[in-house]
Amino acid sequence: MKKRKVQITDHALVRWLEREHNIDMEAARETLAGIAQPFADLAVANAQVGDLWFVFQTDKLVTVSPSKPGPMSKFLNDRGPPPPRPEKLPWQALKRKRSR
Repeated sequence: MKKRKVQITDHALVRWLEREHNIDMEAARETLAGIAQPFADLAVANAQVGDLWFVFQTDKLVTVSPSKPGPMSKFLNDRGPPPPRPEKLPWQALKRKRSR
């Protein structure tokens, strides 16, 4: 039987760090908010802070990336691009599909 690789949600990871390693997430959130606020006030899409890039959607910091975000950054997260969309079938194939 093939074993399935466990997937860890961001929520689970944050809670584990908070509870197992006693990391104060609210203090970290406040520190990060203090760093990000001036950029949110300027309504920028992204900003370089040290060696990292902050990516914003309006006034919300959505991710922190080690590389400069591209023009489609507001649609991405730090796990990479979304999966490719399926190819559209030519109209002839759609017609054959409907006639069945």
